[in-house]
Amino acid sequence: MRWGMRNGIFHVAKEEDSDKVLGVAMWLRPQPADQPPTWNDWIESWKLYFGQVRMNLWYGRGGLNVKRYYIWKDAQDSAQSALWKDPRGYFFLNIMVVVPEAQGKGVGAKLMKAVTDEADAKDMRCYLESSRDVPNFAIYGRLGFKFQKEMICDDDGDAIKLFTMIREPNAEPCSGR
Repeated sequence: MRWGMRNGIFHVAKEEDSDKVLGVAMWLRPQPADQPPTWNDWIESWKLYFGQVRMNLWYGRGGLNVKRYYIWKDAQDSAQSALWKDPRGYFFLNIMVVVPEAQGKGVGAKLMKAVTDEADAKDMRCYLESSRDVPNFAIYGRLGFKFQKEMICDDDGDAIKLFTMIREPNAEPCSGR
């Protein structure tokens, strides 16, 4: 959606001599904890909201359970409130996707390094939420991320776990645990 293009940091990996996309990473920039939302932030959040409503009306929800979205956002707010101690904010890996045939070939690492290098230069932390512990702890651990806590999203007994990870500036590779 256009909101991401205006507000995120995107990196796209393409196959050499081709336009085939191998992977995409989208990060959110650090937001200082004590900084109130700007008018631009407020306008952007409403643009995102109305854009999502328009897409749902036009294309249907496609099975989207809105209640679960809010369960996830509440769990995310709770986890970030507990973990985010740097008042300058964190670089937040919002999404990382690498096509299966390119996995294990360093594509994801290169997509990550573009932002982790910037975070290191600014002496800032990075944060992500992983949908799996195995194999993702090892993958993200090689980039210096360490597991922090489980994030439980429970919809009346139907629960999933997400795994929060933080990378300190200039972190060394580790197991991710």
